[in-house]
Amino acid sequence: MSSLAPEDSSTAFAELRRELGVEPVLIGALAALKYRADPRLTTDVDFLIPPTPDLAEALRQRGYEVREHAEPGEPPHLLYVRGHGHRIDLLTIETDYQRSAYERAIDGVLTVEDVVIHKLLAWRPRDRDDVASILDAGHDLDEGYIVHWASEWGVEERWQLALRRRGGR
Repeated sequence: MSSLAPEDSSTAFAELRRELGVEPVLIGALAALKYRADPRLTTDVDFLIPPTPDLAEALRQRGYEVREHAEPGEPPHLLYVRGHGHRIDLLTIETDYQRSAYERAIDGVLTVEDVVIHKLLAWRPRDRDDVASILDAGHDLDEGYIVHWASEWGVEERWQLALRRRGGR
């Protein structure tokens, strides 16, 4: 079966979450699209979720293929969920920052500041483009919050680089 649009996967997971008792927060490219100056394509949907025991098994029972990623001796912190035409990645809250980002979310979507922080952490070319487009959109950012978490994660140089490149993509 061909993949559906990420928005379709987001809707499907929203329905599934009610059934499974999971409250996800949208992260990744779809969250960035809410704040970007211009659109970009993505092929999956990403969510931040609280630790949810037996979620992988519940998804498998519903016909999804689930690949779990975990550090040795730790519970899985990332689930790659595929099936029924959907591509969904579920990141489990593990850190104080993730807990803060989850609690600050508005209407089930990361705040613009938290999208920027996630993109600073990932820092792939598409993440740098997301940050540049978000900055170009002219949002009133809580830069102190971004600087705090960028410093905590050791990525403050990435933030400074993004600010210097503002408008020059």
